[in-house]
Amino acid sequence: MPEDCREAYYHERMRQCGPRYQGFDLASAEIAVTLLYTYDVLHQFVSRYAADYGLSKSTINILLLLRHGPPEGMQLHDLGELLLVSRANVTGLMDHLEERSYVKRVVDAGDRRVRYARITKKGEALLDEFMPVHYRNLKALLQDLSSEEKGTLVRLLRKTRASVEAHSKECTINGRVSCSAVEQ
Repeated sequence: MPEDCREAYYHERMRQCGPRYQGFDLASAEIAVTLLYTYDVLHQFVSRYAADYGLSKSTINILLLLRHGPPEGMQLHDLGELLLVSRANVTGLMDHLEERSYVKRVVDAGDRRVRYARITKKGEALLDEFMPVHYRNLKALLQDLSSEEKGTLVRLLRKTRASVEAHSKECTINGRVSCSAVEQ
């Protein structure tokens, strides 16, 4: 598989300059750069066609959670816990979706302090239009990987995420991210 110019550039810089730094590991650096670059390429493509529907990765995530969640809806806190993307502004995302009539907020009849978010028929119709396009695009984008390769990639990405989550607590100094405590 041919490298593109950015991939080749970063690989060469890491190979030449990385050994100057204590703790450098070329394979680990390449994984990080390749994951970030691959995510960016996929994210940019998905963002472009999602924008045609007035959606972002966060709003797609919320609409899917609400559509396939409990029939009474979900509390904003619970939505924030389940989001695959940044949960920094769930309220702002809900405001935006509510303005467009894709979701509504409902007060719990038994406890007026509790509010649920529910998807509307308009939100469901939007997903019915968007999701087939999204899944066709994903299938086309990843068609060069066999089913077995896709399964292997998913397993490796999960293992990578688990490793990052397991060791990220070891990688802070004075509240800042830094993995100097990791074995050399």
